[in-house]
Amino acid sequence: MIRINLLPVRAAKKKESIRFQLTVAGLITAMVIAVSTAYYLKLESDVSMLEEDIDVMETELRKLKRKVGELAKIKEQKKLLQSKLDVVNQLEKARTGPVSLFFKISEAIPKKVWLVSLSEDGKNITLNGNAATDEDLAEFMRRLDAYSDVKRVELVVARRTKAEGIGLDIVSFTINVERK
Repeated sequence: MIRINLLPVRAAKKKESIRFQLTVAGLITAMVIAVSTAYYLKLESDVSMLEEDIDVMETELRKLKRKVGELAKIKEQKKLLQSKLDVVNQLEKARTGPVSLFFKISEAIPKKVWLVSLSEDGKNITLNGNAATDEDLAEFMRRLDAYSDVKRVELVVARRTKAEGIGLDIVSFTINVERK
């Protein structure tokens, strides 16, 4: 019987099979490495984009915080300005009362009457002055009493004195005027 040794063919097929398996395993390994590398690069790209977004957002946040700070300053300045305007309005209202009364007093003064001093204490006004005659003083008091803002006109003192330097008799007076 003739024997044919098939071992070398089997060995060659076995080597061929092992080489094919190693090639397939190498290709699969290379493919896994390529896919992993691509995925890693994509993730790295996403991370860098997100870091850039974070930087942009932080810059924008700083700008907004600055604007909020400026807005707070503006609101504080507005509040301060409003309080100043309120004070000005209050002074404007308060100014019209005494000014109008003093204007009326100046209108009520006859030609031969002059005031030396004027003092105000709440609703009471004290007028000190001189008049040429008693009639001039009486006319001044009547004119004061005619105003609607005046509640009462009261003569406190009226005395005859000599005017210094001229030598004429004058009437020195003190009048209390009570406002409404």
